[in-house]
Amino acid sequence: MRRIYKVLIGLFLIIAAAGSLQAQDTTRTFKPFLEHRIIAGFNFGATAPVGLPNTIRAIKGYWPEFTPALGYELSLRATPKWGAAIGVKLDFKGMGTKDEVMYFPTVITVKDGSSTGTFEGTFSGKNKTIVRNAYVTFPVSAVFTPNNDWRFSLGGYFSWKFSSNFYGTVSDGYIRNGGPTGEKIIVDEASFDFGGDVRKFDAGLQGGAERRVGKKLSVMGNLSWGLTPVFPKDFKGLDFPLYNIYMMLGVSYKI
Repeated sequence: MRRIYKVLIGLFLIIAAAGSLQAQDTTRTFKPFLEHRIIAGFNFGATAPVGLPNTIRAIKGYWPEFTPALGYELSLRATPKWGAAIGVKLDFKGMGTKDEVMYFPTVITVKDGSSTGTFEGTFSGKNKTIVRNAYVTFPVSAVFTPNNDWRFSLGGYFSWKFSSNFYGTVSDGYIRNGGPTGEKIIVDEASFDFGGDVRKFDAGLQGGAERRVGKKLSVMGNLSWGLTPVFPKDFKGLDFPLYNIYMMLGVSYKI
């Protein structure tokens, strides 16, 4: 986390320095002012690895879940073109996917009548995963406004989880109990639920653009790229890190 903080602070200082250079060319008559915005939209993306692991052999399907975002932003226009913004928003991030895996390290629960068994090992077969996580997010940005129609932002974000769902099923395959050389157990269908293992916080980089379409209304897109793995290092359900990578598409309304 310290490395993430250093990256975000360093990026913000660089952009702020550029803004101060721009400010040297502004007229003395400009007076800084505050702006208030309401932001609403939907997040599209994935909670995914950076690069596809070789244990995932084929992606058979993907769909977005219902992932709205609603927030408030306060910005300071320090010069005619440069400023800074801070906000708070309710952020839902999620998706569904189907894939085929081979020797995929995981933990599954198999039900056979009234009995239930838990197996930790490498699974080969079909996998379906649903992700529905909700966060309170605090974005911090440097803002560049070249003219009355466009507005650009770049910075970082910090999020705290208040709800998490990460679950699914595996089927039509087998698991090697205990590892690649363990006992082979045929799996017609089994389930997993890792919602309780999702980290309580997330942090990363974010940036976006807005295009004014009315006196106070703008359409916008904002990409957030998590730098903190969704699961802790000691998590055994996956052997690779996942990150929240989402694009929010929506509108902003200047109050």
